[in-house]
Amino acid sequence: MRNLSIIKLISLFFIIALLVINVSFIIEYKRQIKDLEYFTFQRFMMGMRIMGQNPPDQEVLLNKLGIKVSDVSKDEIRQNGKKILEDSFCDMIEYNQTLYFVQRNPPPPKKSLATVMLLAGISPQSDGDVIAIEDRPAIENLETFSLSRFWILWATIDIVTMICFFVILRKLLRLHSLKSAIRASGDTPHFQEIPIDSHDELGEIAEEFNLAMHKLHRMKEARTLFLRNILHELRTPVMKGKILASIIKDDEFKDQLRQIFIRQEVLLGEMVKVEKLASNEWVLATKEYRLVDILDHAIDLLLIHDPKRLCINAEDTTPILLADFELLSTAIKNLLDNALKYSKNDIVVDVRPEHISICSDGAKIPEQRLDFTRAFNRDIESTNIGLGLGLYIANAIIAKHGFDLSYHHEEGKNYFQIFFQPIAHEPYEEVAEASEHLTH
Repeated sequence: MRNLSIIKLISLFFIIALLVINVSFIIEYKRQIKDLEYFTFQRFMMGMRIMGQNPPDQEVLLNKLGIKVSDVSKDEIRQNGKKILEDSFCDMIEYNQTLYFVQRNPPPPKKSLATVMLLAGISPQSDGDVIAIEDRPAIENLETFSLSRFWILWATIDIVTMICFFVILRKLLRLHSLKSAIRASGDTPHFQEIPIDSHDELGEIAEEFNLAMHKLHRMKEARTLFLRNILHELRTPVMKGKILASIIKDDEFKDQLRQIFIRQEVLLGEMVKVEKLASNEWVLATKEYRLVDILDHAIDLLLIHDPKRLCINAEDTTPILLADFELLSTAIKNLLDNALKYSKNDIVVDVRPEHISICSDGAKIPEQRLDFTRAFNRDIESTNIGLGLGLYIANAIIAKHGFDLSYHHEEGKNYFQIFFQPIAHEPYEEVAEASEHLTH
């Protein structure tokens, strides 16, 4: 029931309500018919008593009861009619949509009862005790069953219920349209107002949503403008510093400055990625790539002179992934960069058919830093431990691809693993060549 939509819930409620109403009316209809048949049977019994007394105004009395002596023969009624009720002396039969009361002689008394009557001095064969009624004509009902009010009430309740259902359903469908419009407005780069076609609560919701989206749109524009300006202002001194570093004659000092400014450019690029990931504006350009090619590009992005600290281990096959080459390379680069930064020993990279694992020596990462869905998730920031953006960006990129990033610490080693769903695998020879290229 929790996952049942409002439209389905209301529809189910009205269907159940209609079923209950109609079943109740059907039961009541059958009860009404039974009651009318029983009352008719009682009128027939009274008419039979009047006929037994044979008063002079017999026909008038029968008309007052709504019955008359029928001209139809009893044999025809019995043969072609449908028996409705019966007792020991008569049958009520429906024939040609008319009810008839057909009398018959009572069954002879049982032998034991006849003996008792003889002992009491009553002869069962005496003329005054048993009256032959087999020759009496059938009685015909003159009144007709009229359930028009019943049918009108039944139809009125059904129609009113259906009208209420369609009115509510129309309102709920407008709510569904409003949801679709809100979803569409969230997917478009430029906000478009939701049309307001009513002045009820749904129209007020649409109006308030438009106001809120206008505010968010203005904030988004201000953020974009601020980020664009601040990146421009930050990149300008970096470019100037790189130019000045190029004219320094001391080669060792020149290389150090170049590395500093290149690092600044990388940080600025990561700030841009953080902003795009946070605003969900990054659209993946996915194609099929070998994991070893993505890993090779990630190592190139590290800008390290000596990659011998990276030990690449590959199994017989390497997976082929549907991924954004640059983004996924950046995510793996961030994981490798963290491992190289916080470990003095070699980094082991295991390429497996279903995942890639990066293993490095080091202490266990504190619990406060294991929430990779948050940037700047540290109580104290320092130049020694950085800003904490690497793991955040890596996790966001991996999650956007539909992959999973996991971490665990075991025997003094940190393990970062990316689990994915490969499209296919390549044979060992190509993996071996790629692994050899990576290690060199």
